Amino acid sequence: MVKKCNTFFVSCGVIAVFALPSFAWGDISTDDMFELSMDELLDIEIEIATGKSQKLSLAPAVANVITAADIKAMGVTEFRQVLEMIPGVHHYPDPLGRLDPHFSIRGIHTTDNSQVLVLVDGHDITYAVTGSSPSGFRLSVANIARVEVMRSPGSALYGADAFAGVINVITKSASEINGTQFGWRRGSFNTQDIWLQGAVRLDNEWDLSVSLESSSSDGDDGRVIDYNDEIIGFTGRAPLETHYDYTNAQIFLSNQEWEFKLWNWNLNDAGTGQGAAFIPSPTDFDKAELSLLDIQNKKQNVFPGLSVNSRLSYEVQELDSQFLIFPAFGSFVDGMRGYPGATQYKGMFSVRADYSGFQRHRLLVGVGSEWLEVDPREAKNFDSNQPPLPFGSMLNVTGDPDNIFMLRQARTVNHLSLQYEWEVNEAWAVTTGIRYDDYSDFGSTTNPRLAVIWRAHQKLTTKILYGRAFRAPSFSELYFINNPSVLGNPDVNAEQIETYEAVIDYRPVREFNLVLSIFDYRIEDLIDRSGVAAHNIGKQDGSGFELEANWHVNAQLQLRGFYAFQNSEDGVTGADVPNAPQQQFYTSAHWGFQPQWSLGTQLKWIADRKRAADDDRPDIADYTVVDTTLRRRNLLPNMDFSFSVRNVFDEDVREPSVYDAGNSLGAAIANDYPMPGRSAYAEVSFNY
Repeated sequence: MVKKCNTFFVSCGVIAVFALPSFAWGDISTDDMFELSMDELLDIEIEIATGKSQKLSLAPAVANVITAADIKAMGVTEFRQVLEMIPGVHHYPDPLGRLDPHFSIRGIHTTDNSQVLVLVDGHDITYAVTGSSPSGFRLSVANIARVEVMRSPGSALYGADAFAGVINVITKSASEINGTQFGWRRGSFNTQDIWLQGAVRLDNEWDLSVSLESSSSDGDDGRVIDYNDEIIGFTGRAPLETHYDYTNAQIFLSNQEWEFKLWNWNLNDAGTGQGAAFIPSPTDFDKAELSLLDIQNKKQNVFPGLSVNSRLSYEVQELDSQFLIFPAFGSFVDGMRGYPGATQYKGMFSVRADYSGFQRHRLLVGVGSEWLEVDPREAKNFDSNQPPLPFGSMLNVTGDPDNIFMLRQARTVNHLSLQYEWEVNEAWAVTTGIRYDDYSDFGSTTNPRLAVIWRAHQKLTTKILYGRAFRAPSFSELYFINNPSVLGNPDVNAEQIETYEAVIDYRPVREFNLVLSIFDYRIEDLIDRSGVAAHNIGKQDGSGFELEANWHVNAQLQLRGFYAFQNSEDGVTGADVPNAPQQQFYTSAHWGFQPQWSLGTQLKWIADRKRAADDDRPDIADYTVVDTTLRRRNLLPNMDFSFSVRNVFDEDVREPSVYDAGNSLGAAIANDYPMPGRSAYAEVSFNY
């Protein structure tokens, strides 16, 4: 059924795009945003902090906005690269499998990366088995209007997994597409991106937009690793399997009261990185698909001062993989092979009432319910004995409690949230909120927040913030069975974090802005998988600061940058949290040196990443990466051109591999994971 939906989305999209006439809205387009003054840039609004649009400088959270113009200026080609511009955020590949992107915020991360909530247009895309984004999830930037990131707990507003932070990818509206756009990008590793977008206004009331994208790459075969599996005696040298091929289609219809969205993201094929047993296998693959119907109704002035927002969505995710767990050995003449998969069904309904009928006071009340079911499937050629024995052929073990990795599971979640905002006077404002979540499988949790904002001067704003958040146990942590390395425990509870923050936002002149954020957090009940089954035995303490600056030097030059420091420790042993950079530095410059020409350059330094306490390998090497982008608008009428080089100086960037106590080298892949070397991309886009 999902495959048929995908074909339907793409077919409708192609028809709709070519049927759309060119037109223009009066709003500011994304291409114009770098022509705004710094005063206007600093007034860019954000929704992620409270669920309503407000000035970033006055939002009751530590947050950032990266716009489509920022993305173009720095030559960013996919969503994960956007996060390099955010203080305290570091993305790195999954050390255990697939090399999926993981996000570390202020030193908070885990194997499954489920401490960060990722949203697309406010919709949670979490795959319940891992508690993270769908396997192989990546997004081209063509349809991204902006990315909002909150680097602090958000469970009082968003519920589960808004633990270390929240990332909301907001796609382009019809006014931001503004006509018809076609683009093509080609570059290193046989990478290719193609996109087609269009928008039209219907009957002077409804806006219709369509976006179609296709992205593929052969992967960087220069990312070669030396592997050493001492259990069965396999050693060798091979490139990581990093190829991918996916499509992304969206149809969006809206007016002032209604929004209808159809979205299909389809990973047709992707490599599995380092392989299931840390032996890269060119025959392995991941396939995934996410299909979503999302309907929103926004009623203004139900009665004076009251607006009501209702949302109904239904989502289907599918994942299928092929793993060569071990090459041929002993009685496994074809190797040990597994074909796990699952289909996830999720329905959600929520209502939020917003009342501002009293001057300087605002109350938001939200209620909602979510239903979730995961239906696993699996075929393999080995049983669950220790050591495993061959079946003699591939056997479908779906529904077999003695062999499948997980039985069918379901979860329902009901929530109630309150948020109260009080503008005490022109200088002081208070935001407080609380949310109650009740889970059918592990119980309930309540999470509050408090923010006090003082606009001490026209040039100076300070914030004091407190928040508590939780991470819900994933289905793998609760329900995995028949897996020798990972077993679930139905008695695990949610992880908890408390965070205190102080922010100073200083703007001495219109063209310059400086923000200092200081934080301290405590994590309890971290789910630990170091034993056979998951248990709530971990703790983590952390503190640090982030200093960021924006300087609009003149009409042609804009500079931005940050320095971030964090010190995070295991709350039980006192050891440094491994793999998280203690120091980060970023700087970028965007220079419009001719009316139609611009040059964007960025530099990122990652430093001081410690190993785990029981890992005696040297600390992970620091690195500095420089990217640059040259852009020409209207090279030909309605045609823009850009040329980008990433990792200009071909830095040998390494991200950590997992420690293996049973291996004499400290890991099956001792020298960590090499990241892409120098790469170049050319892009043309047409706008009508």
